[in-house]
Amino acid sequence: MSADIKEKAASGAKKTWCTLWNFTINTVRRLHILGRYGVACWQQQKIRKAERLLGKASFQALERGEANPLTAPEVNEAVQRVKEAKEKKDKTYQAIAALREKICASCVIPTPEEPGGVEENPPVP
Repeated sequence: MSADIKEKAASGAKKTWCTLWNFTINTVRRLHILGRYGVACWQQQKIRKAERLLGKASFQALERGEANPLTAPEVNEAVQRVKEAKEKKDKTYQAIAALREKICASCVIPTPEEPGGVEENPPVP
């Protein structure tokens, strides 16, 4: 009887510890996601600024009489800045998705398997 109680107490303590640890780790991950969203907002501001400068550079190229403003070097540089900023923002959102996957994977509650195998429980037509 005493051994049963000790085993149950140890099992309960282990479950409590694992749950507390999981909660703490997931809270840190959620804070990390919040910080990543802040970075994404900052990157969106950089994208808007780069697009604004791209429009300004292409307008200036048109005013100079360029037939195709995209061939102007300053316009090409502005286009590259916009692409780089968008790629960084996409990487940030990919990192957020990876963190969410980790959170989802750590919250899986195991379900007890049904007794018997597939052979013992044939499908009912």
